[in-house]
Amino acid sequence: MIDILLATYNGEKYLAEQIDSILLQTCKDWKLIIRDDGSGDNTVGIINDYLSRCPERIELIKDDLGNIGPAQNFSRLLENSKSEYIMFCDQDDVWLPEKIELTLNKMKEAENLCHDTPLLIHTDLTIVDADLMEIADSLWAYCKINPDTGRDLSKIIYRNIATGCTIMMNRHAKRLISPIPEYAGLHDWWAAMNVSKYGKIFNIPRATVLYRQHSQQVIGAKKESMTPAVFIRKLKRFIRNYSNDYKTIKQIYPSANLMTFFISCFRNSIRRRL
Repeated sequence: MIDILLATYNGEKYLAEQIDSILLQTCKDWKLIIRDDGSGDNTVGIINDYLSRCPERIELIKDDLGNIGPAQNFSRLLENSKSEYIMFCDQDDVWLPEKIELTLNKMKEAENLCHDTPLLIHTDLTIVDADLMEIADSLWAYCKINPDTGRDLSKIIYRNIATGCTIMMNRHAKRLISPIPEYAGLHDWWAAMNVSKYGKIFNIPRATVLYRQHSQQVIGAKKESMTPAVFIRKLKRFIRNYSNDYKTIKQIYPSANLMTFFISCFRNSIRRRL
C-alpha cells in the first residue's frame, strides 16, 4: 500500500483536478491522506465531497494546529502515514495516469539492489501554465538540473534535484526524515539530503506530473510598492530564509561552506529567471 500525502491550503481552484488525476491512476494500491493548513476558501468543502464519495480511499487529518506552513504540514502527514511507501502530493498539479505504477516499479527494482536501505525515487516533470498548456516538456532540461547529482551529497546540499510532487520513499527513508525540523523550509530538499547521505536516490528520466505554474504559488505574489518598510520586511524575510537553509545543510553536511552556499543561491535565483 502507498500513502499519498497531500498538503492543502487555499487550493480550491485546482484541487479537484489533482484528486481526479489520482483517482485515474493505473495503480490502485494507494490511500490519499490530506491535511488542510487552515484554508479560508472552499478547499475543505471540496475534500469533504471527495471523502463522501471515496471514504475507503481518502482520509482527512484534523487537528487544532492551525496554519503551520507547507513543510510542517507534510511533517504532520508523515506522522500519520503507516504504509510501506509514501508519496508527496501538491494541490495544484495533475498526475499522469502511470505515475504511481512507474515509480513503484522503479522502487521495487531499487529494493532488489539495496536491501533495508532508505530509498527515494523521483521523476522529471512537464511544466505547464495555469490552463495546462505546455511551457516545457522537461523541468530538468528547462532548469538545467542533472538528476544524477542526487548521488553526490556535496552537490545536492547546494541545489535540490528532487521535486516533492514526484517523490516516492520507502519506510526506511520515512523514518530517516520524520519529523521534519521547523527550520527546514523545504520538505523535499530535507528528504533528498538525508536520503543522499544515508541511503540511495534513483531517478526516472520521464515526466510523470504536469507541474502547474501560476501566480498563487508564490508567497506574497501581490505586487507591493517598494517603500522603505516593504524593503526592510523583505530583507528580513530573505535573511531568515537563507539562514534557516544554511542551518539545514550544516545539519546534514557540517563542512558546508557559507560562501559556496550564497553563490549557489544566487546562481539558482538567476536560473529561475532565465
